[in-house]
Amino acid sequence: MKKNILFAIASGLLLGMPFCIPQLFPIIFFAWIPLLWLEEKTINHHNPYTLFNYAFLSFLVWNILAYWWVGKAQITGVILIILINSLLLALIFWLISRSRKHLKISILFPFLLIWLGFEYFDTWWDLAWPWLNLGNAFASAPKWIQWYEITGTRGGSLWVILINLGFFSLIKNQKKNIAFRSIGMFLLIGIPLLYSIFLYHQKENGIGTKSFALIQPNLDPYNEKFVPENEEKHFADFMTTADSVCGIHHPDFLLAPETVILKYIDENNPRQSYNYLRLLDLKKKYPKTKILIGTHSKIESESFNSALFLTDTITPQFYHKTKLVPLFERVPFDKYLSFLKDYSIEIGGYQGTYSSRNDIDYFLSDSIALVPVVCFESIFGDYCAQRVPEIPGFLCMITNDGWWKTTPGYKHHFNFSRLRAIETRRDYIRVANNGISAYINSKGTIIAKSTWWKKEVLTGRLKLRENKTFYSEHGDFIGRVCLFIATLLLIFVKIRIATQSNTSGSS
Repeated sequence: MKKNILFAIASGLLLGMPFCIPQLFPIIFFAWIPLLWLEEKTINHHNPYTLFNYAFLSFLVWNILAYWWVGKAQITGVILIILINSLLLALIFWLISRSRKHLKISILFPFLLIWLGFEYFDTWWDLAWPWLNLGNAFASAPKWIQWYEITGTRGGSLWVILINLGFFSLIKNQKKNIAFRSIGMFLLIGIPLLYSIFLYHQKENGIGTKSFALIQPNLDPYNEKFVPENEEKHFADFMTTADSVCGIHHPDFLLAPETVILKYIDENNPRQSYNYLRLLDLKKKYPKTKILIGTHSKIESESFNSALFLTDTITPQFYHKTKLVPLFERVPFDKYLSFLKDYSIEIGGYQGTYSSRNDIDYFLSDSIALVPVVCFESIFGDYCAQRVPEIPGFLCMITNDGWWKTTPGYKHHFNFSRLRAIETRRDYIRVANNGISAYINSKGTIIAKSTWWKKEVLTGRLKLRENKTFYSEHGDFIGRVCLFIATLLLIFVKIRIATQSNTSGSS
């Protein structure tokens, strides 16, 4: 019993370390082995839920290690997310084991289909929390995963599962075909790495450059940024900095972080907003410069966490954050559980109030596409990639990472930006209120970045790239296929169990 608990904890620790200390990402290749050993040991246990209990313990440790730092902002929220996600992952692993037991097959296919299918499902339902997708473990190692331009992070998850099962097989059957299986493992690890190195050293193709300037205001979200009486001063300070930057550098794009403007702008009548009028004055003063800035906006009774884009045209463009943080920015299943809005979790003065309705995928100016990404959306590779059009452009993420203080949170969130750059093969500008602002090229290489917890301005020239990657064109095809087949598999298993029960009853 004690040994089994230690094995469960060991898997949790090994799974969690790459998400806590990114440099330890290779550990993910061995992380499942203790849990796979427990699965094999308990598959015929008289209590069918024994494995679920061990898996829950394992995934509880994993979840705690991976994002305990969310508690810096909201302790109740992080406890709920950790418990819900741990229970879901334990259920998924238990279903994998039950499926292979009743079908009398290797764990390989149920594991691949059900786990990868769930990872995809976990990107679009109301409690979407894809932070722990296994392919995210390589976020700090872009040279290893250049082939994400084809598969996205789901390909990384597939790679992790195959290697773990391969090592487990080697350990379990040490005397059977050891040479053949060792060669197979060498190829399984080596071929993707060699292909990635090949892609990494290919010449980057661009069709021109544009200058940019980004402003990192560095306002503490706990005692500065969201204090109502300081809003006007903070925006005035930002405008002073923006005026100075534009006057010196005359950038093609001026980029500012999430929620620089806290007072809602009415999208049907934006000129009612004093802050919006000040932005227009800045735009008239520097007509060459396009401005992207984070704001709150509204349309009648709907409120949005938005990105506002000002170009040479009279009409402003608004993009609404679509992937909202469950429990914080949006109450899950609000169509059916609207009464829960009264119990949503507060953070920064906002709680469960945002709408996810959105009408555009990217901003367009002078035949250049700027794809906005707002904070939490950077975790959703499929969503970001499929909004990238054929025409030249780049991605720009706006965020506020100061909630997490000096923890692994802001570092790992930063590394997700490198994955999105690789998947889309577009240059990626990251603009943070506080955290890390950066210019990242299409191979996930950091060209320039700001200092943590420091007011800073970054300037440079980004490359414009066109065309779509295979992943941008087809999205998360691995996840979609696995979810479809996994659903059929689980239905078949359920029918088979029912048939076996009826047969036993008849006997």
